[in-house]
Amino acid sequence: MNKSLFQIGKDLRPWIDRVIMRSSRIPDAAVHDKSFFPWIARLEQQWQAIRDEAISIRTADIPSLGDISFDHGRIAADRRWRAFFLKGYGYRIKANAMRAPITSAAIEKVPGLVTANFSVLEAGGHIPRHWGMTKGMLTYHLALKAPAEREKCRMHLEGPDKLHVLNWEPGQSFLFDDMFNHEVWNETDEDRYILLIQIKRPCRWRGNLLQNAFLFGVRHSRFVKDITGAIERASHNRPQDRASAEVR
Repeated sequence: MNKSLFQIGKDLRPWIDRVIMRSSRIPDAAVHDKSFFPWIARLEQQWQAIRDEAISIRTADIPSLGDISFDHGRIAADRRWRAFFLKGYGYRIKANAMRAPITSAAIEKVPGLVTANFSVLEAGGHIPRHWGMTKGMLTYHLALKAPAEREKCRMHLEGPDKLHVLNWEPGQSFLFDDMFNHEVWNETDEDRYILLIQIKRPCRWRGNLLQNAFLFGVRHSRFVKDITGAIERASHNRPQDRASAEVR
């Protein structure tokens, strides 16, 4: 399956989204109630250990998202948006996981995990207005290191009811539906670090079967193969990782 992420979404997303939303166990909201997801409280309790692992990784060792994912194209044109992937679409990035063992163990306990990475938006960075791939996934942000000027580092999320202005507070988190348009700014002189996780939307059996089939297709698409290949090459270019870098 060699279609790009864009092609997969364009061809299948409307039908997939209709079926998934009919099977969804949670409402169609821009920002979701964290109490429905017990794993969130457990992650927040570990936020300091997760933060320490994230900031111990040199920024130079965290590739720009645009350099490892062609499909992110326009939204990753600003190379100040960096991503250190730990797991994605069933692939565990072994070399990266070894550098963040506490985080890697914690994410294994997240039900329905699809992807997990340390996401860094450097000072002055901007992620343009965009939306996600499918209603079948939700996106989670755990703030690890945030600029002191909170109001200048923000995300605008265009919900069905109102514009949500979201800021990051160390140790706090939120879960949102990235199929609503959103845009991110870091208008400060400090970098923002978060743990970014994508999970499957909780669904009844029909929606869950469709989610699994869709994610199986994405796992074997050019989109994921390009990313895992780029991450593996980047790992081999780091002297400390050359002996152990692999994707499995």
